[in-house]
Amino acid sequence: MATTGRIAWKKIKKMLDKCTDSWHFTDKTHKRWVYADGAGTSYKLPQGRHGATNPEIEIGHIRGLARHFDIEDCAKEHLEQLR
Repeated sequence: MATTGRIAWKKIKKMLDKCTDSWHFTDKTHKRWVYADGAGTSYKLPQGRHGATNPEIEIGHIRGLARHFDIEDCAKEHLEQLR
């Protein structure tokens, strides 16, 4: 099981498409707020390196997002880095 590393934002978006009913995000100054409509809450992810079009996010943040939205099993199916 990998405890360090990064996952590209595009892969995270694909995982959220498959693991949640509906979701969207809003970019703020330093964070990307992710909202899952089924969960009714938000989770804040770092935006990654400045100017990156497909920033890589640290795995710990993705694990926290999956726990927060209660989609851990589905996230592990779609992102091999989380297994």
